[in-house]
Amino acid sequence: MSAEQLQFSELSLEETMVTTRAATKAARTSRHSQQHPDQDQPLPSIEPSTPISPTPSLVISTKNLQYNVSAFDSDLRRQARRGLEGKDIRMKYCAASDDEESPDGSRTKYFYLDDDITVAMGGKLRRPKCTCSANEKGFACKHIYWVGDQIVSTVPDDVTEPLHPSPDGSRIEDIKPAEVLDDKGLANIANDLKWVYRDEDLPEDDEDMRDAVINMLSVFEPQEALPGEFKCPESPLTSERSKKYQEFADLFTQYTTKDASLYLRVRKIIDPSFETRVFFEKIDSRIALTFIALDEYIAKGPTNASPGALRFDVSSCAKKLTSLVKAIDEFYQLQADDDTDTSDVAVRAAAALVTILDRVTDRNVNAYEDITWGMEAPSNPVESNLYVALIGAHTDGESPFVLDALGALPQENVYRNHWETLQNIEHKLAESETPPQYINTLRNIIYENRKRAASEVREGEPKRVSQ
Repeated sequence: MSAEQLQFSELSLEETMVTTRAATKAARTSRHSQQHPDQDQPLPSIEPSTPISPTPSLVISTKNLQYNVSAFDSDLRRQARRGLEGKDIRMKYCAASDDEESPDGSRTKYFYLDDDITVAMGGKLRRPKCTCSANEKGFACKHIYWVGDQIVSTVPDDVTEPLHPSPDGSRIEDIKPAEVLDDKGLANIANDLKWVYRDEDLPEDDEDMRDAVINMLSVFEPQEALPGEFKCPESPLTSERSKKYQEFADLFTQYTTKDASLYLRVRKIIDPSFETRVFFEKIDSRIALTFIALDEYIAKGPTNASPGALRFDVSSCAKKLTSLVKAIDEFYQLQADDDTDTSDVAVRAAAALVTILDRVTDRNVNAYEDITWGMEAPSNPVESNLYVALIGAHTDGESPFVLDALGALPQENVYRNHWETLQNIEHKLAESETPPQYINTLRNIIYENRKRAASEVREGEPKRVSQ
């Protein structure tokens, strides 16, 4: 064999051949379909036919991309291979910083991996950084190579392979992963890669995390309990199913405090819209049941009601309605404090509060006047008249029933949907010699805030040009 033939026979075609990503994918698909038609797994690293080296210069990543690392020394080759072929690396979740921006306005992106490892890139960073010790000298660690490969796998199929990564992981061939993140958006890339994307702040501490989890999981509570009721001591009337539910919620909270991605996944399932809808379904049901329980008590007394039926006298009914108003107000304030969109919450809260106020103003009578079951009616109207108990006995310095919660809502959500009902409530209160402070507060909500909101709308409209 001649010298030329000998040299030619030692060349590795796979080591030197340049292909496009689309062609490489097609070749891999064909090869896999022959070997494992039902599996889609990355090919092993392509190495020359010479004895196997522990640090080959050509590597195929878990995303089926070819990388040429021949320019690296053996240690860096090994680091790159561990990352590019890193099947043991798992993404918990990713997020963009709210307060770290580069001069061009791009934000730093953070990738939270298993083992409490965090990779950061973009924004003010000239090269990616990782919290593991292998990145201390500025060379890319396996986590940076893994994240970069994942990101580059989402770009179009005309990428030329094999790719040549830079030693610091900031560039792969002529592609900068940080620029791909800016161009496509982290949320879109996370969606492509099935990553959990954090688009809101996490609870600050374990107690806040527990409250947030309880609020979410309360949509499944078997006794239709409201979120705030789990903060109270356990009642002897709590059912076994509810006790088991609370034990499960506590256990689940322990895991979410250790792995925030679990919380984010649950939050994606039980989103604020669903949580709001279930909360107000419970509230609306309780409003109706509370008035039914009062009617049941008035009609049949405390002992002759239907088996299992709720029975509320006037005082108990007043307390239940007051607690419902408080729950509605707290739920709205919680959403507002979280900087989430509160428009749907405000609409539903206004409807529930106006319903309660309207039905209470209809109860300006002695509830026990016509009873037939032998009770001596209380002489104090606060104990026999629901309107007096909640509104008529209002004194200066007390929080006016419903009105503080109603006034805290965006007023367009109040008067737009309930204008006629509120006017009717005002008329009933005026006829009932309602305490002046209470009715004046109501009129301020109905009229003054309506004028102010209408004025703000007009100020935002362009002025008409005179003809």
